[in-house]
Amino acid sequence: MPFRLIFAVTDVLNKESGGINSIFKLIGLIILCILIIVASYYTTKFVGKKQLGTGKASNFRSIDVFRVTPNKYLQIVEIGERYFCIAVTKEAITVVCELQKDDIKHFPQQQGPKSFKECMSDIVRSRKKGENAEKSGIGDVLEKIKDKSEKD
Repeated sequence: MPFRLIFAVTDVLNKESGGINSIFKLIGLIILCILIIVASYYTTKFVGKKQLGTGKASNFRSIDVFRVTPNKYLQIVEIGERYFCIAVTKEAITVVCELQKDDIKHFPQQQGPKSFKECMSDIVRSRKKGENAEKSGIGDVLEKIKDKSEKD
């Protein structure tokens, strides 16, 4: 009983005794929620484009990445007109060797940024096929590095 009295007094003080005002408040909150979702979507797209540097010409391009261990990678990068194999770890980046264009068998296709739907479908497709990193052609680069180190 005392709670009813408290609610009745607060309704009178706020001049909200009808259900119409509550419905308008609910509709206003729904519209506000939709505006926040739309604003966050466009903000995410804007920040993503800035981080990727889309539309910006660059002298650096990653050709291929091979994961050796969870924190160590071999990466083929193009810098200007030259190609390098680099080792990337948590602590350092080291140039392993310089490569000729003929040494690289597979180049990534030049295309615009993919949509989220395309990225997810590629991931699902690759999981279904059971693809692994050995199919990427990095094995030949590893053999070349091994041969070069044996010569030294």
